Amino acid sequence: MKKIITLFLLVVSVSFFAQDKKQERFERIKALKVAFISDRLDLKPEEAEKFWPIYNQFEERQFELHKQKRQLMFKLKPENSKDLSDKETMVLMEQDEELEAEIQNNRKKLVKDLQGVIPNQKILMLKQLEIEFKHKLLEQMKNKRSHNR
Repeated sequence: MKKIITLFLLVVSVSFFAQDKKQERFERIKALKVAFISDRLDLKPEEAEKFWPIYNQFEERQFELHKQKRQLMFKLKPENSKDLSDKETMVLMEQDEELEAEIQNNRKKLVKDLQGVIPNQKILMLKQLEIEFKHKLLEQMKNKRSHNR
């Protein structure tokens, strides 16, 4: 019994440690993204003061929508969806379309909310910077993985 309790505590502590590591990594990436966008957009202090609350709200919503999308995609995997009826499959496909529309509407809201806060040129540049940051991050992760092998 003592061994089972010890093993259970070990598993739970490792699980918490992994979650902490994941959260720490997420926060580090978020900080890098903020620095990257701030630097490349060359935000003036008064622009940054208004920009970041709007952008952070957008990011939180996008994160939630993409999380829902991942959960839906898991249900639509062939091995998970083989026993679904046509009606159930249709419902899931409609949910997917609705999520895609919400993701796009959230982006449109961001653009609208940023107008008057930062120049339109910076709004246009923002999406490209997000893509560039994502590519750089993926490249670093790929390089790190190949070095660890």
